[in-house]
Amino acid sequence: MMEHSNLPYFRKALVFSLFFALSFFLVFSSFAQGTSNRRAQTAYQNGQDYIASRDFERGIELLEKAVNLDNDYFEAHYALGSHYHLLRNREKSKYHFKEAARIIPNDPRRVSLYMIVAGDYLQEGKYTEANTYYQKSYQYARSQAQKKVATQGLAICKFGMEGMKNPMDINPERLPDVINARKLQYFAVLTADEEEMYFTARDGDNPQADEDILRSIKKDSLWQTPEKVEELNTRSNEGTCTISADGRTIIFTVCENSGRQVYGSCDLFISEKQGDKWSEPKNMGNLINTSAWETQASLSADGRTLYFVSTRPGGYGKSDIWKSTRNDRGVWSAPQNLGEQINTSGEENSPFIHVNGKTLFFASDIHLGFGGFDLFQTQVDENSSLGWTKPKNLGYPINTYRDQHSLFVTADGKTAYYSDLDIGQRDIIKSDIYKFEMPEEIEIPVSRYIKGTVYDAKTKEKLGASIDLYNISNKTIQSSVKSDPRNGKYLFVLNEGSNYALNVNKEGYLFQSLSFDYSEGTGENVIVDIYLEKAEKGSKVVLNNIFFDTDKWQLKEESKTELDLVVKYLETSPNIKVQISGHTDDVGDKAYNQNLSQKRANSVVNYLIEAGISKERLETKGFGESQPQVPNTSPENRAKNRRIEFEIL
Repeated sequence: MMEHSNLPYFRKALVFSLFFALSFFLVFSSFAQGTSNRRAQTAYQNGQDYIASRDFERGIELLEKAVNLDNDYFEAHYALGSHYHLLRNREKSKYHFKEAARIIPNDPRRVSLYMIVAGDYLQEGKYTEANTYYQKSYQYARSQAQKKVATQGLAICKFGMEGMKNPMDINPERLPDVINARKLQYFAVLTADEEEMYFTARDGDNPQADEDILRSIKKDSLWQTPEKVEELNTRSNEGTCTISADGRTIIFTVCENSGRQVYGSCDLFISEKQGDKWSEPKNMGNLINTSAWETQASLSADGRTLYFVSTRPGGYGKSDIWKSTRNDRGVWSAPQNLGEQINTSGEENSPFIHVNGKTLFFASDIHLGFGGFDLFQTQVDENSSLGWTKPKNLGYPINTYRDQHSLFVTADGKTAYYSDLDIGQRDIIKSDIYKFEMPEEIEIPVSRYIKGTVYDAKTKEKLGASIDLYNISNKTIQSSVKSDPRNGKYLFVLNEGSNYALNVNKEGYLFQSLSFDYSEGTGENVIVDIYLEKAEKGSKVVLNNIFFDTDKWQLKEESKTELDLVVKYLETSPNIKVQISGHTDDVGDKAYNQNLSQKRANSVVNYLIEAGISKERLETKGFGESQPQVPNTSPENRAKNRRIEFEIL
């Protein structure tokens, strides 16, 4: 499952490399075995001539005749093994290579033949048989290079045999026909709320058929008929896209001859969405794109970090995974290689960064696996100089002896989407999109989303606003987005295990403060519409991220994130005066509550003064329990009534 080699650009390769074995064989090709049977010689020569003229059927027929006339004719068996291998007839290929090895029991050429046979078995997932022939290859190896290839093959066989003993419970489900309506569709990605899906599709199975980006929306839990994204597609090929969690930034691959300017064979382009329309796609520039090949991008949840595949110089292998970040001005940094923990001397591709920003999935043909390209998982490791944990093979049957690519995992970590491909000799024959429930053995830090619409509180006009998500625990910005200026929509991803403050700003409006506690890992997806008030006299907002211990008025450390944002707002609005008011619930004595609320308001104002805000601009008032927001009828309501308010005077 999950075989993907679209890619007409990526080779389908395995560690045991047939080409190594064949090139090694050529060193000894001058030592011909030959045959004394003249008729066999004639059949052999005529057969090779026909094959040279590309009449394979007639050529192979004559070569078969040659070995029937002399079954010890080494060159004929070897030629048949080679031609059957190229025609993907592995059974006949293995038979003739084995016969060729039988004929030369003491010849160093047999090592190359054993390697080819072992490789064929490995490509069929027959690990026991492959193991036997890799052992023979190692036993009779004449060079360290041969021993290295045999050792790698033996490691794959051992890993494959052990992995298949303990398969995970995977039940793939093909997506409905409305999605899999064409012969070829692959590389599916979804928004964090799983309401939109983008994927690549071809109109036909011809390699020259147009490749486009399609979009489907979910309505009443059902995927609707996909439509081509007209603003992104041309008459040439576009594909392998990635989208931000909110579905408002897309990056995709454009190749030469598309009519768009590219720096290399394939480049990455970016487009931003406002309302229902995508902007004119732009080449991401010559820092991201080079004269080499850039493709298969994966965006972080907030659209500010990009992972992608490149064959540019300066990497570790044939294709590496690189990373770039975007600053507040929208400028992308010079890409950095993910390093030797991830990239190898072979090929790494299909990166997917989960919306938690910590878990990276990718495919590799060198990291130990079941053969070919396997899928791996790694985590950001801030305590390691390598930056990432050691990649972990996702295991069987997610990975098999066939090539695996193109994995997408939902925000909650429960569902994975992949492409199941039938590969022909030159290209993909058939490809459908599937999904499966992630097994418990694969642990992913869970993420949730908060989404909604930003409105003007009075007019209900939909607003474009800046929204920053702060991790209160470490006082850092987790991510920053802007609500859509046309429809006011926003979406944020939150990782479980932390408390978060959401700060919403728009020029001319009073900021809004929201609080979300996901520290216990029990948070749910939330829909919250935000109503901003004009920055005018009487406008007020609850400071939802100011914290005190019970019956205390000293500010808790985690309050500083919110307080610093208040300081910043007052610095950028130097002409306003404000009142900071304290409020309590109805538990306890009224006089005590009024005194406590006054002390808490004073604590906030003292912090603002110490931060440089003039005390002449600040007033305090303790209201105690006299102005509840909601009836004090439940613990949840009482928590809402215990608050600090910020009001413009």
